[in-house]
Amino acid sequence: GCSFTRTQVHDSNTGTNITIGTDSPVKPFSCGELIYKQDKLSYGTYSIDMIASNVVGQVTSFFLIANGDTEIDIELTGLNNRLGWMNIWHDNHQNPVSIHLPFNSSLDWHSYSFDWYNDHIVWSIDGNVVLNRSDIATTSPDKANYKLAINSWTQVQPEDNITWAGTFAYPTDGRVPQAQFRNMKYVPRVYGPNGSTTSGNNGAATNTNNANTDTTNNNSSSDNGTTVTTATTTTTTTTTTIATTTAQSPTSPPAVSSAELLKSTNNVFAIAGSAMAAVAFTFTVLF
Repeated sequence: GCSFTRTQVHDSNTGTNITIGTDSPVKPFSCGELIYKQDKLSYGTYSIDMIASNVVGQVTSFFLIANGDTEIDIELTGLNNRLGWMNIWHDNHQNPVSIHLPFNSSLDWHSYSFDWYNDHIVWSIDGNVVLNRSDIATTSPDKANYKLAINSWTQVQPEDNITWAGTFAYPTDGRVPQAQFRNMKYVPRVYGPNGSTTSGNNGAATNTNNANTDTTNNNSSSDNGTTVTTATTTTTTTTTTIATTTAQSPTSPPAVSSAELLKSTNNVFAIAGSAMAAVAFTFTVLF
């Protein structure tokens, strides 16, 4: 339905906006995606604030992906702004679960996160756990290269099982279809030889100005996952805050911003600007 282009990724005074346009030379529409330049990401907590599009057929996505292997998703659609989709792709199969939201996801900022452990995944919205799954395997990060991304895209083809997101048509009332992102954070979790874990953020808040930074096509599932009991973990402060205030071509040399040169007190980079690359090519996904 769309091709990813740099023209649809925009800096704003609140974060990053990804819009849908009509300037694609190969698809009906153009859309946008940002991929965090650091790869080989691992277990931990991944979170972001988002305002979803309310245009039918447009998807707002935050996900961790190892191409051809595993993907962990949070997706919001304009078809129903009171549903959130939590999904795991693995071995070319997806396992989506729809979560009813107590709000309209297109009206205001809300926090969405997933906690990736070696044996289960926990999704939360505004700090409240909404799903806990241990029934779907994920490939360990030492065997696959995981990258973190945000995007917004469209569905127009009926054969893509369009019922979950709706058929996209560009608005005729002057609206520009857009999704908004800010405050993307990654808190690593390290497993010790005895199975103990070390993770952040030990109750410490991490703030950033303008911190911002698919794709599924299956039916709703009533499976609420398998709840597991986890051991108590020891935590230390190791939070990485990622800001995407500047979109850059993946082939251009990264510009070094002042934010990148400053380390937080826990010796973790507060990354901004060139930490994300606006992609001008289709990101290979698992469908």
